[in-house]
Order: sequence, then structure tokens, then C-alpha cells
Amino acid sequence: MTRSLALAVFLLSAWLLASAQESAPAANASPIAGTVVKEPGSQPLKKVLVQFIAEDQKAGGNYTASTDAGGHFHIENVLPGRYRLYLEKTGFVEVNARGIKSDVNVFTVQAGQTVDDLLLRMLPTAIISGRITDEDGDPMSGVRVIAQKKKPGKSTRETTGSEATNDLGEYRLSGLFPGQYWIVAMPPPDIRDYEPQHEKSPQGDSPPDNRYVTTYYPGTYDAMQASAVTLRADDEMPVNFTLVPARTYRVRGIVTGVPAAQKPVVELVSRAGDSIHASEVGPDGQFEVRGVAPGSYVLRASAGTELQSLTARQDVNVVAADVEGVKLAPLPSFRLSGHLRIDGPASADLTQYTVNLRQAELPEDPGFFMSQDFFGTNAPVDRLGNFEWKNVNPGAYIVQVYGGDGQSNFFLKSVKLGERNIETGFTASGPATLDLLVSSKGGTVEGAVVEKEKDVDNDHPVANATVVAVPEEKYRKLPDRFGIGSSDQHGRFTIRGVAPGSYTLYAWQDLEEGVYRDADFLKSQEANGTAVKVEEGSHQTVELKLSPAGEEWR
Repeated sequence: MTRSLALAVFLLSAWLLASAQESAPAANASPIAGTVVKEPGSQPLKKVLVQFIAEDQKAGGNYTASTDAGGHFHIENVLPGRYRLYLEKTGFVEVNARGIKSDVNVFTVQAGQTVDDLLLRMLPTAIISGRITDEDGDPMSGVRVIAQKKKPGKSTRETTGSEATNDLGEYRLSGLFPGQYWIVAMPPPDIRDYEPQHEKSPQGDSPPDNRYVTTYYPGTYDAMQASAVTLRADDEMPVNFTLVPARTYRVRGIVTGVPAAQKPVVELVSRAGDSIHASEVGPDGQFEVRGVAPGSYVLRASAGTELQSLTARQDVNVVAADVEGVKLAPLPSFRLSGHLRIDGPASADLTQYTVNLRQAELPEDPGFFMSQDFFGTNAPVDRLGNFEWKNVNPGAYIVQVYGGDGQSNFFLKSVKLGERNIETGFTASGPATLDLLVSSKGGTVEGAVVEKEKDVDNDHPVANATVVAVPEEKYRKLPDRFGIGSSDQHGRFTIRGVAPGSYTLYAWQDLEEGVYRDADFLKSQEANGTAVKVEEGSHQTVELKLSPAGEEWR
């Protein structure tokens, strides 16, 4: 909701209320003031956009302010409630008192409370810039340069930023949080990859095929041999390197079962998400993917019409030779439909819900070429509760439901295919009808996060901790089964809409988003959790101790 819309809603509400009631919101509203500083050094930071976004949009509003030359901001008439605080300024990122990137900043405004001493911090981000040249020192344009960082607790890396080189071979990656990065250069597609199939080389008679391939700084094709660059706040690090043609290989095969009127396309996508190759398929179904560097790939064939698609996929490993004889037999897509019911008031608005269909198994890092598979497909629910997904490909899936206003206690109570319960996932191979039941009586878990003070017996509240209700193991592939909350400045948190079942509650600080879904991380935390049993409609209050997390997971 924008500030102008929030103001319009407020004015309309005031018009509807009696004059005696109109003064009540003003009496309960609070002024909020504070300072934003640049770290390190605590220097005032001007022109920072400060935003207070109400967690419950029905009860609170959205407020914005900009800091002056002294770093000060002031907001009048903030309604009581819990708010998410966001700071925006180009070249800076919000951090907490420990200098860690602040993904969570929750503040509770109490009725009639005056707050004039909020201290918020921002850290300058870093920049990597440079030039990509070929073996003769000439600039290379259109090269996709990617910054990667290590995934917490893993040996794998994830993409954090990308930019294409200009006509001078120059690139600039900005907004990088201080830390270690690996730089990857992905050359643009080679025109030879798109030559007509009648010009392909005979099998077993291909001359050595040298071309530019994905290269890691300072100039290696092997990700494990790459050198990391370390960035500090406000750094601008020059990273230049050269691309040299390397030996590449071909993947050959045949696509079968596709009607003659349809023209299939074959794509080879690397498992690391750092390259993609395409090939048209000849009239006889033969294909040849060229310029493939050694690595692990997924080979995909697709064809069809707007009404129905044909798809096939197969894992392919390229070592030090061409890959021959791959066979792909695309299968037709189909429709999955369903009906959503509410276990509660019959007058509930079903159109507020959306049903998501997502692959059950996803790669740890979707890479640069993120497909729709990663996010899934959303189907809106009509007023009668009906929904439908078109062009579904055979595979293993899970179903999730989104909706409500963020304060609702709804949860997905059951997912059935016929008489079979498929709430933990199912395999789809043809048209089917699903039956979903949503309950408005999810459990609520609230409480406080505390930590023992040094050299003192008393506990003190922990602000901006991430509180997670981790379900039992069989539900851990379902994102919506995790209950997520955040503590405010008083350490208080609330998690609503928790499905009935057994959970372990944890509270962490400075933990990167999503790490709590990692099986290895959860195993390392088993001794720190608090077990709770959630019943439908239950309301529990829990005091949590802050759980320590090793540096390797931060």
C-alpha cells in the first residue's frame, strides 16, 4: 500500500466515524524520530528513505520519511502496531549493531508512545569493476560477468549479481556486501552453435572445436581453481581478465515421438546455471549441441502448441569427449485442476487464495538461468473454489496455498488426489483433479526471545531475531510448513497459521534467509531447540533462548 493510498483510507475512515470517535486514533498515534548513521564511524547519513510498513495492513499504515543533513528523520501520527523498518539509499545497505546485514528489523509502536531516539545503521556497499579481453587483448562485448559467493555451510556458491560488458569490454558490479566473491565470465553464444543441421559434422569425424567458454577469475575453466577477491565496505576492486579459447565437445542424439508439424528445440543447461546451449532438431529428429565445455548438464527437448506442450529431460555429463546416442522422447503436457474448500465460515472469500504447484526437488542453487520450475506455477482460485494449471509436465510436485492478509490463521489442512493424501508431494503423469481443504484455525505460537547478559544472572530481550517453527522431517520439503516470525525491540514474536503437528522452535540472529531449511544446519542445531505440539486453533506462549549458530552458517 502506498503512502497516498494509506492516507485515502484514513480520510475515508475518519469521514465514517462520529466526531467523538475521530479524536481517538490521533490520541493513540505516536511520533517516531531517530537518526541514521554510516558505519563504521557513526557519521550522520542524509537522504536516506526510512519506511515503516505495518505487518497488519488492516490495523496500521505505511509511513515514510527522509533524513536531513544531520541524519535525522521524524514521522508524526504512527498508529499502534508492529512494523517492518526498511532503509533505502543507493550504495548502502542496512546493518545491525554488530555490522551484519539486517534482513529483519521489527519495531512495535505502542499507543501514545513517543519514540525519539531510534538509531539505525547503514554500511557502504562495494563495487567490482573491470575489463574482459580476448587472447589478443581486444575488448569482448556482451560477456555476462557474475559475482558469486559461498553458500553458508556449503562448498557450493550462489549468484549475487551480474552485468554484461559494453563495447569496451567493461563491466561494473555494484551493491555488493563486504565479503569474499568469485567472478565468472560467460561469453555470448557462438554463431556456430546455430548453424543449420545439414552442416553438422559426421559422427566420429568432428575436428577439434575451440571456442570461448565460461571462465573463472583469474583465468581458469575450473571453478575449484578460481581465486576469490575480498571486498571491504566502500571498496571498488578492479578485476580484469582474459578469455582464451578452450577445447569443447558436442552432444548428439535423436528426438522421437514428435508430430511432423511441430518443430522441437533442444537445450543443454549446465547444472551450475552458468551456461546454456541450444540446437534445432532436423527433420529426422537428429540434433547436435555444439561448443559444450566439460561439466554436468540437463538436456531438455520441447515442442508443441499453445494448447499442449511436449517435453523431455535427461542428465548428461561431458568429460573429455563427445557424447553420442542420446535419446529423448518428449511426453505431452496435461492439465491439473482442483477445488479449494474452506473449513470454516461459508462466506469466506475464496478468490483471496492462490494455489502454487512447484517441483518437489529443486537444485540448491538455481544459477543464473532460473526457470519457472524454481518458482512453480500459480493458479488463481475463483469464487466457487475452482482452479487449474495448464501445460503441466510429468514430474514430482508439491502444492502450496497463498492468501490472506498476513495476519490470518489459515493453513492448508489437506491435499487429496482421489482418496489418497498427497500433502507431502505426489507424482503427476496425466490429467487429475485435486481436492484442497484450507482451515482458518491455524495454531498461534507467541512469546519472547531472551539471552543471558554477561556477568549478570538476568536475561535480556533479543531484538530482530528470526524465530522458526521447524516441522517434523517428513514436512521439511514444504516451505509453508515452516512457521516464521521475528522479534521486535522487546524480544516479542508471534507466528500465526501454524498447521497442527510437532515442531521444534529456534531463535537465531544474523542468519541468512533460508539457511534454516538446510538439513545439515538443522542437524547441527538439534540440541538448541524447544519442542512444541500445535493443535488446531491452539494458542501457546513460549520463552526461547537465543540459539548459537557457527560462523560457517552466517
